[in-house]
Amino acid sequence: MKNKLVVSLIALASFALFSSCEKGGGDFSILSESSQFQQASTFVPRKLDVLFVVDNSGSMSSSQTNLANNFPSFINYFKSKGYDFRIAVTTTDAFYGDQFVSSGCSLCNISQTEFRGTPKFVDNNTPDLEATFAANVQVGTTGAPDERAFSSFKAALGSSLNATFHRPDAFLSVIIVSDEEDFSHDDISQNESYSQPTLHSAASYKTFLETFTAGQATSDFSVSTISILDETCRASLGSGRKIGVRYMELADLTGGTKNSLCTSFATILDNISTSIATQTQAQFQLNKKPVIESIRVIIDGVLVPESTVDGWSYDSVSNSIKINGSTYQPSAGSSITINFDPDIT
Repeated sequence: MKNKLVVSLIALASFALFSSCEKGGGDFSILSESSQFQQASTFVPRKLDVLFVVDNSGSMSSSQTNLANNFPSFINYFKSKGYDFRIAVTTTDAFYGDQFVSSGCSLCNISQTEFRGTPKFVDNNTPDLEATFAANVQVGTTGAPDERAFSSFKAALGSSLNATFHRPDAFLSVIIVSDEEDFSHDDISQNESYSQPTLHSAASYKTFLETFTAGQATSDFSVSTISILDETCRASLGSGRKIGVRYMELADLTGGTKNSLCTSFATILDNISTSIATQTQAQFQLNKKPVIESIRVIIDGVLVPESTVDGWSYDSVSNSIKINGSTYQPSAGSSITINFDPDIT
């Protein structure tokens, strides 16, 4: 009996050795598996569509200049990582070309919904990108004092004149720049009251964006604000300005950032780009459930540590690997390899 067992073990070992040789002579393990992602082992960042909604009323000249001058603080990260981005500009007058286009008012025509500047949006192939955006974003200060940023971004995004802008597989970032408050409502007359019966709720614009992007907040879109956040800032800017209470509400609802007009625009724009980068961080779907302890993530030959702050983490719900933080975020064309043993339990 003992001799039979020895013979059986020798036969099994010989079979394993033979199988290893047949596979090229390397180490043999029925648990070893390598999964490579993003077409021929290269990484493609998610597409990014950004819409700036700029207040074009009489008090906004310096803010528009600051936005133009500090644009590199926003765009440099996305350029360095090879994002496929589009950036457009509309104004807080755009609502005149949608909701009230047939009302007969002098401002009410569809051209109000068209993105400002030439070309109508810039992208990573635009020559002299920073200068072109700077020209587009300085939209002037002759706009109406009835600043309705919410219904304006809805009008601009839904306009047939801008139909080629947003791509279904792109993350949409809306950035509102204003020293006033939004009072989007049903009537054409100006009414700056929070208690008016036809005031559109901030939540209704979150719903619009969910429908427009066919997605959900923080993963498919966000709204950020550069506005007046408190009384101290409002007082420093002078009378006639308002705290953007509703802007802040929509930013909270959609996972955007809240930024003060009284802060350095370089800091503001860097903050917004960092937030967007976080929302569009690399994530890779695994084809099988892994043994978590066996996961190894390699980006451009560098072994990435497991970390929810600056490294990789595993999401068991979506069965995917997410790259967190900024240190290991891949650039366009990066080589990505994820090795793991499949969980066969």
